[in-house]
Amino acid sequence: MSAAEIIEQIKTLPADQQGEVLRYLQQSKPVESHGGVRYAEPAAFEAAAHRVFEKHDELLRRLAQ
Repeated sequence: MSAAEIIEQIKTLPADQQGEVLRYLQQSKPVESHGGVRYAEPAAFEAAAHRVFEKHDELLRRLAQ
């Protein structure tokens, strides 16, 4: 079965089942054929964002004005 056929089948699913497919894809590891693109885990991203905002709080506050 080709990717195009799978996509067409996903399009026919009810919205709740499409949501399950989307959650699965978001949680799955990227495939090497995507050019080796890697994404940060949500917890790692949150920790990094916290450190940036904590360290540069005054700068970010001024930029927001």
